[in-house]
Amino acid sequence: MSINEVIMSASGACKLIDSLHSYCFSSRQSKSQVCCLREQVEKKNGELKLLRQRISRSDSQVRKLKEKLDELKRISIPYLNSLLSQDCETPQLNPVMEPLSWMLGTWLSDPPGDGTFPTMKPFQYLEEVHISHVGQPMLNFSFNAFHPDTRKPMHRECGFIRLKPDTNKVAFISAQNTGLVEVEEGEVNGQELSIASHSIARISFAKKPHVEQITRKFRLNSDGKLEQTVSMATTTQPMTQHLHITYKKVTP
Repeated sequence: MSINEVIMSASGACKLIDSLHSYCFSSRQSKSQVCCLREQVEKKNGELKLLRQRISRSDSQVRKLKEKLDELKRISIPYLNSLLSQDCETPQLNPVMEPLSWMLGTWLSDPPGDGTFPTMKPFQYLEEVHISHVGQPMLNFSFNAFHPDTRKPMHRECGFIRLKPDTNKVAFISAQNTGLVEVEEGEVNGQELSIASHSIARISFAKKPHVEQITRKFRLNSDGKLEQTVSMATTTQPMTQHLHITYKKVTP
């Protein structure tokens, strides 16, 4: 129950009390009318009492939650304490990964991505991308695609991007919800990363036709947006562009 609702209820009760006072001192009003007003006032008083009880219970719940949070903060669990700490320091990017620092951040598709392939109907999709690090010599990534109308989850994959020290050689390790696990390797040149599948594994009951090769290209365009182009070859189709999408950065 909001404070405004409480105030409105209290205001209504006060108006009824004023009306009762006027009726009591007016010779023109009947006893039945006065009794009716008295009943309404008593009803309003009862409602106000219930409101006060609800507010009191809510305050008590908030206090209990705060006490539990304070207790969790006191427990000596380093990882949990780091999550709860307001002063948690962001780890420094490992120098090895500096050539790929332009990929870091949370990115959202803008506009929706386009999907095509000879064996399927053209489609569009939304995608949210998280590329982060925890100070290790690698980047962590997740790609989460959604249907543009229903927002139903579609393709998902996550993994790591590694860079061979003192070179521009890059490895892209990905696990996908389609049952595909792959390693792609390639090179980063400036703000462009080109990679191709080095090895592919899949679950025994993966849907056919099977993917045999994948290539990707990431680049940061002149507008500061991240672009990704994915091509693939299957057991029935040669290498063909499959996806193209542009993302805008929403968080560093």
